Amino acid sequence: MRLPFAWRRPPAPLPEPEPMPLHTPGSTPAFGTVPLGAALRIAREALARHGTANIHSKTAMYFAALDYDHALRLLVDALDHPQDS
Repeated sequence: MRLPFAWRRPPAPLPEPEPMPLHTPGSTPAFGTVPLGAALRIAREALARHGTANIHSKTAMYFAALDYDHALRLLVDALDHPQDS
């Protein structure tokens, strides 16, 4: 006896999203853009926080990469869109 669900077609693949640049210089500042001094402080704190992370730990490297990515994006955004303090 064959069951009816055994003949289902596999689901259609999802469409590929269009490529999107990580950074677009000259664009308007994103909501939450911080002054350069604050972005530098956040970057220095991230470096201090993950400077002694175990390079063989996937979890530690994952969190360090996320923290560094965030700090770098803040720095680039602060440099692209200087604010009067």
